Formats: sequence, structure tokens, C-alpha cells
Amino acid sequence: MHPARRGWRRVVAEPRFTITDHAHDERGLLLDGSPVAHFGLGHGIGPIDTPKPFIHPLRTPAGVTVTGFAPEDHTWHHGLSFAFPRVDAHNLWGGGTYFSPEQGYIVVEDQGRIDHQEWTSEASGDAGATLRESVRWVGHEGQPLLDERRSWSFVVAQLEGIPALLIDFATTLTSATGSDVALQTPAQRGRPDGGYGGLWLRLAEGFAAAAIDGDGVDLSESGGESRTMIVHGVTAAGDEVTLGLAFGDQPTVGHHRWLHRFEPFSAIGWAHAYVDGLTVPARGELAFQHRLVIADGHLDPGAVRAIL
Repeated sequence: MHPARRGWRRVVAEPRFTITDHAHDERGLLLDGSPVAHFGLGHGIGPIDTPKPFIHPLRTPAGVTVTGFAPEDHTWHHGLSFAFPRVDAHNLWGGGTYFSPEQGYIVVEDQGRIDHQEWTSEASGDAGATLRESVRWVGHEGQPLLDERRSWSFVVAQLEGIPALLIDFATTLTSATGSDVALQTPAQRGRPDGGYGGLWLRLAEGFAAAAIDGDGVDLSESGGESRTMIVHGVTAAGDEVTLGLAFGDQPTVGHHRWLHRFEPFSAIGWAHAYVDGLTVPARGELAFQHRLVIADGHLDPGAVRAIL
């Protein structure tokens, strides 16, 4: 643990957050009356695309949408979401299952789903917003695989006089089977740069990366290892956006790799299982911690990294 980051250092401005109720128990988040995030719960998503909770649209403080949802190239990419391609023998990512370099991806009947159970607490106001939920991961035949406790928190930080949306996502997985549960990615079956799994940010159609910055590490190629990643992006409409992404310190498990694509589509993954798979123990838990900063304009990477 780095002392300067213990418990995440927060720089809170004055804007007010409000949580709003929507159909199907979904939630919205307003910043000074304008929507910045919508919490979808997977309603209307077909089984091949793995119904799961997600955030979309996710917007900058000025209202620029940064997430994409169910694009034609990957209809199972749903904004900002947390999932793994293989949970024991089940596909909880969506789309085809990767079998080997020779076979590639094949759609088989192994898709499960990730079910929101309930909102366990909600709070919003001048100090920020927090939403906590319980989630269950379910296999293809409806069998419970994992239980999850999620926490989302939002504040506004001032960076060079510009308001930035600062999002913390912490989650804990426990086995619902009474046995160890394996979490794997296509990398463990031989796909190069196939270690996607965990928190995944599908970016809006036409989003392009103008610059990528790591902790003194070249992250221009997918798979680089760094605690943080900062992206200067440009949307299809020409809006400049800064994204700051970070792995938490303890107790985040797995690798600190960044799996990203900016051609022919744009997405970034916190790749906890980029090389090796993970195991949720029969008695115990796996905990993950992430931070995401979203701001308008291209801000100094050092200023962004200071709050990551």
C-alpha cells in the first residue's frame, strides 16, 4: 500500500449528485440536474450476449457520452461492466466461447447471466454518491456460481480548474457452489492478447485515442503493465476527453495489465487475468478495486495521475 493513496485520496468539489429511480429497478445519476450515468441491469439482453448489470450512458461533467452499448461488432459489450469470459464451464462474457487458436470462437450453449439482486444502500448529495448492490452469477442451467458485493462511488475533483468525474468501483466475489470457482480468459487457451476479463469499458462509436500515458511505461501496445493508464481521446463529434484509469492497491488481485483496442473499435479492460487465470476459493473471497476519472478536454497526465 502506498501511504499517499491509502483509502484513495479524494478531492471533492461542490456540485450535487442525485440518484433517480427508473423502471426495472434501474438507477440514474444526475450531476447538478444533468444525467452522468445510468445503471442498467440487463433487461432485454438476449442470452448469447450475457445479460448483466452495466453503466451506459456514462458522460463527462459537460455531458459528452464516452460509452458505447451493444455495437454491431460486439453486441455483448455493454458500456462499463464487470464480467469474465469463463466461470468454471460457463461463458459469462457473451458472444462465442474461445476454444483454441485452431478453433477460435464458437457459439455454444454455455452462456450464463449476471443477475442484480438488490440495491443494498444508496446515498447522494453534495459530498458525492454511493450505490451498493448484491449480484449473483448464474450458469447456463441456472445454477448459482458466484455471489458478488459491488460498490460504486462518485465524486467531482477539480483538475486544472476543470471538473472531473471520479468513479471508484470495488467488488468482492465469493463462491456460491461450495467449491473453488475458476475465472479464465481466452489467454489461458492460447489466444494472444486475449486476457480480457474484469472491468471493461466499451467506448463510444468513433472514439479515438490521441495519446496514451502509463507510469513511465509505454502502453501504446495492448498488454502493458502499469498501475495507471491515461488516455487523451477524441469522440466522433470532435469532443476532447481525458480518461484516467487505475488499479487499486490492496486488496486488488491478479495482474495490473491494460488490454485495449483502438482499431477497429475502442475499448479498455482492467486485465486481472491477462496471463494466468484466477480462482475464487470455496471459503474466502477475491476482491478487486478500480478507479476511473472522466473529464472534458485534454488534461495534464501528471495532474490526473495525482488523483488516481
